[in-house]
Amino acid sequence: AKIAVTGVVSDADGPVIGASVIEKGNPANGVATDVDGRYTLSVSSNATLEVSYLGYATQELPVGGRTTIDVSLTESSGYLDEVVVVGYGTLDRKLVTGSIKSIKAEDLAIGVGGSTIANSLVGKVSGLVMEQSQSPNSDLTLQLRGMASINTSRAPLVVIDGMPGGDIRSVVQEDIKSIDILKDASAGAIYGTRATGGVILITTKKAAVGKLKASYTGEVVFKSAFGRPDVMTADEFRKYRVSQNPEMEYGDDVDWWSEGMTDDPTSQRHVLTLQGGSETAQIYASLMYKHDFGVLMNDSRKDYSGRINGNFKLFDDWLEIGTHLDYMQADRTQAKPDVRQLIQQNPTRPIYDPASPTGYNTWNRSSDDDYNSIADAAMTSDNGLDKWFRPDVSLKLNILPVTGLSYNQTVGYENRQWEHYYYLPSAASDMNKDGVKGKAELEFSKTDLLNSDGYFSYDNKFGDHSINAVAGYSYFEKNGNKFKMINKNFAVDGIKMWDIGKGSFLSEGKAEMSSSKEITQRLLAYFARATYSYQYKYTATASIRKEGSSKFAEDNRWGTFWSLSGSWRLSNEDFMKSISWINDLNIRVGYGVTGNEGFDADYASRMYGSDAWYTLPSGEWAYSYGVTKNINPLLGWEEKHEWNIGADYSFFDNRLYGKFDLYSRNVEGLIYNVGVPQPPYTESEMYKNIGTLKSTGWEFEIGGDVVRSGDWKYSTSLNLSHNEVTIGKMFGENKYFNGGGTGWGGDTHRIEEGTTVGSFFLWRFAGFDNGKFMVYDKDGNVVESTQKTEDKVYTGNSMPLLIAGWTHNVKWKNIDFAVTLTSRIKADVYNHMRHKIGFVGGGNDLNKLPEAYADHANITGTVPASDYFLEDGTFVKIQNVNLSYTLPLRNKLKYMDSARIYLAGNNLYTFTGYKGLNPEVDITGWDKCGVEWFDPYPQTRTFTLGLQLNF
Repeated sequence: AKIAVTGVVSDADGPVIGASVIEKGNPANGVATDVDGRYTLSVSSNATLEVSYLGYATQELPVGGRTTIDVSLTESSGYLDEVVVVGYGTLDRKLVTGSIKSIKAEDLAIGVGGSTIANSLVGKVSGLVMEQSQSPNSDLTLQLRGMASINTSRAPLVVIDGMPGGDIRSVVQEDIKSIDILKDASAGAIYGTRATGGVILITTKKAAVGKLKASYTGEVVFKSAFGRPDVMTADEFRKYRVSQNPEMEYGDDVDWWSEGMTDDPTSQRHVLTLQGGSETAQIYASLMYKHDFGVLMNDSRKDYSGRINGNFKLFDDWLEIGTHLDYMQADRTQAKPDVRQLIQQNPTRPIYDPASPTGYNTWNRSSDDDYNSIADAAMTSDNGLDKWFRPDVSLKLNILPVTGLSYNQTVGYENRQWEHYYYLPSAASDMNKDGVKGKAELEFSKTDLLNSDGYFSYDNKFGDHSINAVAGYSYFEKNGNKFKMINKNFAVDGIKMWDIGKGSFLSEGKAEMSSSKEITQRLLAYFARATYSYQYKYTATASIRKEGSSKFAEDNRWGTFWSLSGSWRLSNEDFMKSISWINDLNIRVGYGVTGNEGFDADYASRMYGSDAWYTLPSGEWAYSYGVTKNINPLLGWEEKHEWNIGADYSFFDNRLYGKFDLYSRNVEGLIYNVGVPQPPYTESEMYKNIGTLKSTGWEFEIGGDVVRSGDWKYSTSLNLSHNEVTIGKMFGENKYFNGGGTGWGGDTHRIEEGTTVGSFFLWRFAGFDNGKFMVYDKDGNVVESTQKTEDKVYTGNSMPLLIAGWTHNVKWKNIDFAVTLTSRIKADVYNHMRHKIGFVGGGNDLNKLPEAYADHANITGTVPASDYFLEDGTFVKIQNVNLSYTLPLRNKLKYMDSARIYLAGNNLYTFTGYKGLNPEVDITGWDKCGVEWFDPYPQTRTFTLGLQLNF
């Protein structure tokens, strides 16, 4: 007989809204608690209720004929109760056999988001390296487990709410529910061709059932630049430079670096969210506005975004509809000064000239190294507009007669646009140099992404047996086009680029105009994955994906990517049950194959373009059109084959936990654009499969709930990683590639067979002798630097021996404190600034480091790229610190649940012996890694004061 069971679900703070209460074994019969935490469910008298809520341990309660059952939730004590997002679905964490890192929204550092959520991930994920300057307009480069390719895409695939190809910059931190990172090939193989660099799955929030809830977050961000270059002051400049060349004296005392900074880089951010709904319809919405200033003048951006997530259930739960509508716009101001000029400009030369119509001291630009960059920045209009628009809809048909069987269909579209508006006025240095009155540019580009996935999924348990399986198809299409126009020589500057046709270069036939359309890129794949587990003790997962790419020639378009992995949960074995301090011990092993086709889609199509003029019989001139791409019909897939062996552990009542992974990658068929002879080829370059690459490494994570006592809680987590990449075979005529040109002293990097990526390719410093820079030749003799390549050697390595992230979280009553430390240990850095301006030579440089004259005044000739400029870049950084206070108001105020105020600091201090500005240099890729270049964006320290109100 059916009875109506009612009750209240609560936690330590009171009633819980949106907790799930279902009849065990019958998931179609369930409800969510209302605004007062109440539920009513009709079940049989001998049924069992299953009560769950994110972050809390799931409870099973036999009804036993009772009509009232109140439930008190307790926080989940183990990560095994969580659900992990994987490719095309979710898995209970107990069923995961690959290397996956999951981060919940509450684990992200608050108040440090900056221009992207990537800042909140720093130090949280072992093996993840991010490269971006502290400019709000900087690009972001992500690299997971080292370099996955030489020339094709190396970045992880970003999947937002199931749609591949997303941009991490388009997501607001407050909208994030979780981030799941698929590290190894066995976890990512189901995404096939784009998973070589790993996969980052971002899931945004759904609304809780109940009354309408709102939240507001407001932040004000204070910024300051630090770590300035130690170039000569005006007095030192007079002593060393003006004394030799009196014409360099202009009678002023100028700090160009400070003058190039913005007066007030204080920034702000505001986020408003709304959510609510019934058991069959829920809506989550958010609005965001941010005005972010960089510390350099004229470097800022305004962001606007809006999101609507909807979830609906129809036809007695037969059909579920999920929708996401997301829009973001970034308005960029980016006419910042050239940092190189702020460093090297003559400190006796004034910036301003009251007698000038512009108010600035400008002069004819005699070289690229001598002009008033601050004046140019102030007078130039350089604005960009980024737009992202992403709607998608997913339909889930629950085939209720078959428990756990459903069909999912997702269709997503994304439109990205870039608009660029640029005007360089007549008084700017380039215009003075060329004798031209103004330059205007307009540029527009658009990219359209279409994704459609359809798949069956099955998830069920039969006593001791668990099965989770998916099978379906995936289709992806990418299109793009762009145009650009440039005109020069305008009668007036005030109209800027908005009457671009009036420049005289157009009528004189010297204006520039270009347009292009990208070749359509298509991917079609069929995939399947199955996971089987017995008693959560023995688990096996297999996946396969057959995928075709339009980027390859017709005979080589299809590739097969697969994986096989398994786990053995020793802690579930009978012989382990007596060891009470082991809560979980799981051994994993996996092997997978993924692909890479991250190069231009126009490669596989016959491309024609204008490449020369010829004379018609009439005497007129016309363009000739010819083939502009060499097509290689033998080009094959670049494939990554990866082993991963790992272990997950949790001890002492889940107070000590973590994981360890050991991996080995072999990338075969490296794709590179290499030189080819003419003839027989039309063009001088062509894509080829040129060789192999090997990557090995390990990752270790350990965390602990050190204190769980009354009002006090203290937890800490440490992650360590090591990675090494070596070049295997290189085929054909291209035996090596150079990179990292220093500008006047040669290249710093080379890759060839057997080399380690990150090694520097340099001359060996042998001392100074009679004003000469001495090096060792190939035979070990000390000789004057002649820059013979055969004398260079591989030395040092920019890839750290160890990368670490260490986070501490302390809670006392309603006060929370968190600090994250990051570190790189035993990593070499090439100090390009000392090379460039630490010697008297070096081209047309003006100001220099004091050591150029104090220590190296008598050194003549070119100073080569040598190990003299290598330094140990080991550092430990206080990455971010957060302090917050939460005032619970749920039972005190009618309309407000809580208020939270917080203070966060980011990039606070770096402990290092490195003599340059910043030892945390770019270590992604191969050709420029490990070099602190001569034009660094100023280091920025930020403090954020925030207020969060929940209604």
